Amino acid sequence: MERIKTKAAILLVLLLLLAGGFMVINDIELKDVPTAIGQTLSQEKEEYTVKTYKITKIEGNEYHGTAANGTKIIFNGDKLKQDLSDVKKGDKIKAYFSKSNRIDGLLKVVKVNE
Repeated sequence: MERIKTKAAILLVLLLLLAGGFMVINDIELKDVPTAIGQTLSQEKEEYTVKTYKITKIEGNEYHGTAANGTKIIFNGDKLKQDLSDVKKGDKIKAYFSKSNRIDGLLKVVKVNE
């Protein structure tokens, strides 16, 4: 019985090495392998335009941010109807905009953990 387990383990390791070698030879990245998570992420990219900003000022429920390219954003936490109490000055956020409605199209804000 022990020999069967050993042979099965060796076969599994060889199959994994073969699959890894195939991916390297054909220049396939792990992100290209379709998975449920990968499909969800790709669908999310299609529905939203995502921009990253650094929060520069907070006045009440109004948040001010600046992107690396100098683009500025001002949004109101009340209008988003989400809890932004953990977002502080200096934090980085991802802002999700509707692709179909760029003006007033901010849908959600997510704090980026560094």
